[in-house]
Amino acid sequence: MASRRFLLGWFIAAAAALGIVAASAPPVDRVTDRDTYELTASRIVVPDCTDIHCFRVLVPWVLGRIPGSSLAKWKTYAVVMNAAASVAVFDLCLIFDLRRRGAALAAVMSAFGFGSLYTLYDPYTADPLMYAVGPLLVGQLLRDRMALAGAIGMIAILGKEFAAAPLYIFSAFAAMIGQAARALRALVWANAAFAVWLVLQITLTLAFNYGYGGNPSTDLLGGGYLRPWIQKLSVRGAASAMLNEYSAFYLLAPAGFLLADRRLRLLAVAAIPVAVIFAYVQQPDRALWNFHFIVVPLGAFVLERVAPALAWATAALFVATNLKVGAQLPFIPAARLLMPLTLIAAAACVAPMLRQRTAARFEVQS
Repeated sequence: MASRRFLLGWFIAAAAALGIVAASAPPVDRVTDRDTYELTASRIVVPDCTDIHCFRVLVPWVLGRIPGSSLAKWKTYAVVMNAAASVAVFDLCLIFDLRRRGAALAAVMSAFGFGSLYTLYDPYTADPLMYAVGPLLVGQLLRDRMALAGAIGMIAILGKEFAAAPLYIFSAFAAMIGQAARALRALVWANAAFAVWLVLQITLTLAFNYGYGGNPSTDLLGGGYLRPWIQKLSVRGAASAMLNEYSAFYLLAPAGFLLADRRLRLLAVAAIPVAVIFAYVQQPDRALWNFHFIVVPLGAFVLERVAPALAWATAALFVATNLKVGAQLPFIPAARLLMPLTLIAAAACVAPMLRQRTAARFEVQS
């Protein structure tokens, strides 16, 4: 486990770098949820609110009590939460027995991934909180700090419903390794967090006439959010958006699955049905970044086994691509130039492992 002083230093460095990106990001040129969050921040309760974001109250309630410019507060919040997520991913990687170089690569690529950097461009969302909560909860759960993780989940779920997901994932993981009592305890905490979320929904709906305003997430039998999202973007556009989300990790993570710590592999398997659900009821290219704390460490198992220069070059290309497609920085070269280079670098990292496994298979057969 890394020392607290080291983790504090990492947090400060990550926050400083992310702060520069946030300050450099251009104004948002599309419709956002800013008005809804600002109303909730200023009024606490907005009677007759008809937007799913009206129910995501924790972040606006907290930021609304802090003096200062709205945009500055929300960007600072996004920076702090993404820096915290980077620290939590670093710590989680050490639990999975990655060396410090692999943990550092994972932490950097989590902090500068698509989902993280997009929240620096459009910070009016609960997503940065969720990006930090995921690795934080799993780290505590693996250390058997169940009550602490459950309490954090019960509070964070007031920000967004994803906060219960790590608890459910861990419950399934514990069941898979034959720890029934541990699985049951995690399930109890997960259900407690879900109950808090349910009480919030019912209270705001009945007492203040809140509603989801026809949000497609509620149309479970009609394709959820997935169907209108694909219709809006086209199949090609949806595929491009999904490529932007994890890019290099579509190659690195499957290869890393073969190398990873058994606990990480089982957590990845346990997370699949949860990820499918969230991709169905939320915007897929943003919803799936919630699972960065599993995907990125998987890829880091490959990166830590290749030459440092190649590993960091891959990370640099990944970051540069996301500075364009996530943070929307205008001075970064076009993604159509950076993305192929990122994928080529990732393939170069994976190739030696595949050659070794192929050679080993031929030796066994001969």
